[in-house]
Amino acid sequence: FMQGDMWKSGYESGELKGHVYPDFKPMLEWCKTNNVLVSIYSSESINAQKLLFGNSDEGDLKAYFDSHFDTTSGGKKEKESYLNIANKLNVDPNDIVFVSDAEAELVAARDAGIGFPVMSIRPGNVLLTDVGHEFPIIYSLMQLCGS
Repeated sequence: FMQGDMWKSGYESGELKGHVYPDFKPMLEWCKTNNVLVSIYSSESINAQKLLFGNSDEGDLKAYFDSHFDTTSGGKKEKESYLNIANKLNVDPNDIVFVSDAEAELVAARDAGIGFPVMSIRPGNVLLTDVGHEFPIIYSLMQLCGS
């Protein structure tokens, strides 16, 4: 609770900015232009997500998100969580693209029938095991976007 209050005051004062990668906002803009719904599933609380994306180093990005999910939907390494989210979105799991840099999350999503689990590689990420190589790999979120 106290940490959330500190974050809130830090973001509101402008002292804190949520870090997003340079390809994040262009990907969000492409999704918005092409009517692709964007949801966030994070281990951070929904309020923390809104603070981060509302006060990012690319400005207020909250309008780009259709929904937010946190671990109240279940743990990120549990397949039931992804089924819960698909159900809340009223979307067939097979129609969902789920991007993560965590192998165990992608395995859980795949086990839940998520149609397009994708591994995102960023500098400093944990090295992939054979499991990570079972998924399509992207190095930029723009690789998700069509022409």
